[in-house]
Order: sequence, then C-alpha cells, then structure tokens
Amino acid sequence: MASSPDGFSTRPATAHDVPALAALYAHCATQLGPAVYSAEQVAAWAGFGTDSAEFRAYVLDADTWVLQASGTTTPLGFCGVGGDAALGEVHSLYVHPDWTRQGLGTRLLKDALARARQRGTLRLAAWVTPLSRPLFLRQGFRLVDTVQAPYQGVMFERYRVSYP
Repeated sequence: MASSPDGFSTRPATAHDVPALAALYAHCATQLGPAVYSAEQVAAWAGFGTDSAEFRAYVLDADTWVLQASGTTTPLGFCGVGGDAALGEVHSLYVHPDWTRQGLGTRLLKDALARARQRGTLRLAAWVTPLSRPLFLRQGFRLVDTVQAPYQGVMFERYRVSYP
C-alpha cells in the first residue's frame, strides 16, 4: 500500500474489492452522469456495474489501483490500466462524486501513468467521456477521435485520447 502525507493511500485492487468498486462505479454514473447524459444513457452506463462477471474482469484484468482515505477500507476511487508494452489502455478512472474536483482523479491517473512507464509501456490510450476528457487532456493526452457508438443499445459520444 502506498500512503502519503495528504491522508490518502492507494493499493492494488483485489477480488474482494469488486463489489465495492461496482457500487462506486454505478454511483458515479447515476450522480455525475445526468450533467452530460440523458436518463437513458445514465441507466445504460450505470448498468455495467451490475454485471458482476464483466465488471470483475474490467477491474481484475487490468492493473487497477484503489484510492482510499488512510486508515479506511472504503474506496474513494479507482484507476485501471491494461494492454502491453507497445500500447497501454486506461480502462477505468472513477472518483466518488463527493470527492471530485479535489485532485484525486489526477492523482490516480498520474500514478497509473508512472506505473505503466515503469513497466515499459510506450504509449497509452483511453476512451473517455465528456466528464473525464478535460482531466485526461490536462495530463498530456491528446484527442485523436470522436465517435458516436451504441452501448447497451443506447447511443453515446465518446472520445479517443492518446498519450504522449
């Protein structure tokens, strides 16, 4: 576990974390999603957290790290990176709605980028939402594509970003 003087710590996600991370994921979708998505899009987004097999793979098949307040076990956020040395993929970046805009998402993403570089990953990419796009761009990712595509039968606009 990596802790810091700011009162937060990070650690690798485990199978034990999956239910709490699924709940956090769905909570982010339902609380933050309405700012940029329709009710139908929010429901489709939040629904992924209820698919335990897929969500479990989403967390555990990536190098996913959990952020929590030091001395607690409640996750405040998580970020996962998969892929290989040639191209890594940021799979997830979520922060509890009560803790957004406090630098925690930036911290999670910076830590994930540093770990990927240590593993020798040359480039990283991600599919991001209107909510997360500004954070990724501030960290040096650049926009490479915008697509309209269905997810669970509902159309979404997503953005492909790449680093460096």
